[in-house]
Amino acid sequence: MKSRILHTIIILTYLGAICSCRKSDEAEIQVYEIVGQQSTVEINGVTRSIDIFFPESFHDADLLAANFILSDGAVAKVNGVIQVSGQTKNNYKLAFSYQVEAENKGNTLSWKINAANNSNTLPWGLGRFLESKRSNDRNYEWYTDQANTGVHSSNNCGPTSTTMAAKWSDLAFTKTSADARAAYRQDGGWWYTADIDKYLIDNSIPHYFTNLSSTVTGTQQAISSVLDNGFIVILCLDMYYIRSETSSNERVDKFYATNSTGWGHFIVVKGYREVDGRLYFEVYDPYCFGKVYSDGVLKGRNRYYRPSDIFDATSKWWNFAIVITPKGSEKSIMTVLDPSKIPSQWGR
Repeated sequence: MKSRILHTIIILTYLGAICSCRKSDEAEIQVYEIVGQQSTVEINGVTRSIDIFFPESFHDADLLAANFILSDGAVAKVNGVIQVSGQTKNNYKLAFSYQVEAENKGNTLSWKINAANNSNTLPWGLGRFLESKRSNDRNYEWYTDQANTGVHSSNNCGPTSTTMAAKWSDLAFTKTSADARAAYRQDGGWWYTADIDKYLIDNSIPHYFTNLSSTVTGTQQAISSVLDNGFIVILCLDMYYIRSETSSNERVDKFYATNSTGWGHFIVVKGYREVDGRLYFEVYDPYCFGKVYSDGVLKGRNRYYRPSDIFDATSKWWNFAIVITPKGSEKSIMTVLDPSKIPSQWGR
């Protein structure tokens, strides 16, 4: 009897030793926070991602350390560098991932780090860290989709852009894109920049014409200066040179097809955002025709186009801008050109 009990004790002791030596196969990040910075951290164990949101005023994210807790015995690396909690620094302005290796060396999981100083620019395709912005918006509705603006809606980008600009300038302006079409070229066809000038004069909407530039930088500065003055801009450009979107869920680049050069079009530029050192112009594009994002917002509203594309599209089509100012404003304006001495151009 004693030998049987002794044998059982030996077996249990052996099994216990085996269990105590079994190493964990878990490779989780259980806790994560940025050292010394105000931030909100969301850990998603399903997608194995960590979303970090800093205040919008925070930009210096290139050398930050994180406090973290991993599964027992696990080790984390970034680009082959072992990570030490609270000490190892990484560049949170760039996309990177932790490779977390389990204690048993048989399981390694990748954890993606998504950091930004706002909740919009990354999902919109602009980037992570917003550095500056300008949006000359109104606290009332002034965007219009040129769809359903009348029998000539397919060619009504000119009447629609002009109507949007007039509503922006004058709160009391109540006319529609169909009214603008009825005033000029009521039988159809493209509107020209000269038609916009006449219609704005007819309705006492303050505006002026100005040059753009022969360089990307000059064009960006010319438009940005107007926006910084609190004005908005109507551009006439060849949309063929605005690159097409790479994701239907993002808000960058063109969201409709233009199959050849000569795709003249009018848009309204109302602001800009500078993200990760790159500037994007914020536009109201009337050529929407009911296309929406997953949240139901019309795609033509607050679309973001790149200055280099704007330069290509204007320099090859109409290298000027129609600047709209607020009605009754006494703000100074930039160099004014005589519209009669500027070649008129059309947009569909």
